[in-house]
Amino acid sequence: MAHPPPPRLWYLPNHRDGLQAHMHLLHKLGNAKTEANYHAYYQTLIKDGTANGATSNACLTSSNVSFKTKCII
Repeated sequence: MAHPPPPRLWYLPNHRDGLQAHMHLLHKLGNAKTEANYHAYYQTLIKDGTANGATSNACLTSSNVSFKTKCII
């Protein structure tokens, strides 16, 4: 029985730089204000179990939420 060939590796382009160039200055990737009170409060909610980090933004991928509503969120 022949073994399948090993998987081949290929170059993945750096999409992060392209996205940063496209995004508005206030919404660039990696520019989150982690020292902001909101961020610290949210992290506290995740740590104590009040908020579920895996599902807290699930509405953004839900097909039951309209695109207009997702833009507001």
